[in-house]
Amino acid sequence: MTVKEKEIIDWLSERKLMPSPELVTHISNHPDGLVLLEKSVASLDGPRLFLSVSDLVVEENPQPPKPISRPKVSDIPPIIIERQIDKSMSDGKLQSFVSLFNDRFTTLSRLVRRNPSMRDAGPLSALNPDEENQAIGMIAEIQSYPNGRTKVVIEDPDNRINIMLKEEEGNPLNLLNDEVIGVSGKLNRQGNLLYVNSPIVRPHLGRYREAARSEEPYIALFISDIHLGSGTFKENEWNKFISWLNGDVDYHKEWIPDPGYLVIAGDAVDGIDSYPGQEEDLSITDVWEQYSTLSKSISKIPNTIQTVIMPGNHDAVRLMEPQLPLPDKVIKDFGDNLTFTANPVLLNLAGVQVLCYHGKSLDDLVSLRDLTYDNPMSMMKELLNRRHMAPIYGAKTPLAPEKQDHMLIREVPDIFVTGHVHSFGIERYNGVLMLNPGTWQAQTDYQKMMGFQPQPCRAVAVNLQTFDTQVLDFNF
Repeated sequence: MTVKEKEIIDWLSERKLMPSPELVTHISNHPDGLVLLEKSVASLDGPRLFLSVSDLVVEENPQPPKPISRPKVSDIPPIIIERQIDKSMSDGKLQSFVSLFNDRFTTLSRLVRRNPSMRDAGPLSALNPDEENQAIGMIAEIQSYPNGRTKVVIEDPDNRINIMLKEEEGNPLNLLNDEVIGVSGKLNRQGNLLYVNSPIVRPHLGRYREAARSEEPYIALFISDIHLGSGTFKENEWNKFISWLNGDVDYHKEWIPDPGYLVIAGDAVDGIDSYPGQEEDLSITDVWEQYSTLSKSISKIPNTIQTVIMPGNHDAVRLMEPQLPLPDKVIKDFGDNLTFTANPVLLNLAGVQVLCYHGKSLDDLVSLRDLTYDNPMSMMKELLNRRHMAPIYGAKTPLAPEKQDHMLIREVPDIFVTGHVHSFGIERYNGVLMLNPGTWQAQTDYQKMMGFQPQPCRAVAVNLQTFDTQVLDFNF
């Protein structure tokens, strides 16, 4: 038991309250835990013997995490981790799921309410059959009909209601379970069905804005999905890339980030047991040997290039998202110019906010109309519009029931980076530079069977002062 945990238990004992272990852990890890505890105890509506996490008051403005500044290893600003999961608080209990979805609904409903048409939205229990109603809810069920109408069940913390929507031609609704939307319409006389008569409102992205810029023209380089250890890993092209970083290849040398930043957006190695029959596709069948080989290759990158490695679904971390950084067993073999982060992570690179997410949830979005693996930009727009990196719970992307939702896009970034789908893309959207650098792996037999065509051996360089970009293709 830590000193802080003992202090919490003693404080509650003086008030004749017995805390649950989860409450003690939550308060001890909270930046203002005792203040939150005092508010919660003061708000109790009667005598209590036991106190659990569910008895804590809901924080209207939770404190953002303190940024983590990495050691400076070159003459440029150090990498700052603005937001990521630091420690898993998931215990698998019902209250963890409740906390997760309450955080999601509270945050996203507040963003929906920024739209002027939703400012008067009240709780679902207060809808009036005699008036035009504005309502905000999380989608629980979706049922589409041949006549173009869609019945949806939305819910808030206290109630749920059926709503009826009509899809306009050329403007698909593309609704997802568990996303939060705002609607306007009239109730039927029975009060159990809301007929929506205007476009749905999604969480506010904000006005188009200029991205933050660095004071100097630092270069940030983005790559993803190296898949070292796969039999289809493009080793020759990768080695050419490493040589280029050292200035040994006469190709767009003006874009070498020296000094600068290199971000690897997940799946640095191919891992093991990631898909059926993977062992037959591997050139290195031991995952720790894959990382050892990777560390030897990464060690050839100049120390003046600050490098970020985040995990993906092929890496040696839990599959559930958010994913913690790679384990110490891996990290110890890498140099001081490496920063290992969680997935997702919000980075500050010389003043520019960079949101990095490996992109497993893109597997869920291909079910939407007009979205395909070969166009990752369209799927990334859907994530930005919903202000959430994994909107669907219980689909192809396993999500951990943490006490807060680490997959929320709480702040609109300057740059949004994904990987995973092995398809290249770059586009500006509502002031956000979206990137998917593709992969360093050729097509495997499994990918061929799934109709998956990779676009390998590319990197995207961004000038953080001008936001000029350069696509670097090492297929030569």
